[in-house]
Amino acid sequence: MKKIITLLVLSLLFIQCNKKEDYKIEKNKIGEINKSTKIGELDDIFKNDSIVKLPLGSDKFKKYKIYNKEGKHLLTIKPPAFGDTINAIESVQIYDQKYLTEKKISTASLFKDIVANYTINKIEPTFTSAMLFIDEINITIALDKRDLKLDEFDMRKISQGQIPDNAKIKFITVWFE
Repeated sequence: MKKIITLLVLSLLFIQCNKKEDYKIEKNKIGEINKSTKIGELDDIFKNDSIVKLPLGSDKFKKYKIYNKEGKHLLTIKPPAFGDTINAIESVQIYDQKYLTEKKISTASLFKDIVANYTINKIEPTFTSAMLFIDEINITIALDKRDLKLDEFDMRKISQGQIPDNAKIKFITVWFE
């Protein structure tokens, strides 16, 4: 009886560890997706989720949006070239907070959490966001310019001191080298 209970406990621990790995953000890896994952493998990886291939009605796709069963947007996956399903993935944008870095940064984190855990190598403005470059794990983090009290379309340089501690993350992008 003790052996059976021990086996059950170990099995549950193994399953829990695998679930955590499914949502882990690392350099060149997010969950089951790594730098050698092909676009054609997405149907198997996300067999329990919904994949929307954009643009709709086309046979060549620019991006793949992943939604869970409840319709929540989890990820947007981009191939290296428009319509390329053979080569590996270029980037994955993360919208769901269950995806975490080893230092527990997710889309639910604030700017102060990022600063406390990672070195920000560069900050670049886009029309609607401030992009933080974290070279350590090859990600960018988008912060909404409205949270920074900056005008959209203002392309002036943004310094780390201009960003309030409570600025929220719009999305995280994992880049594959």
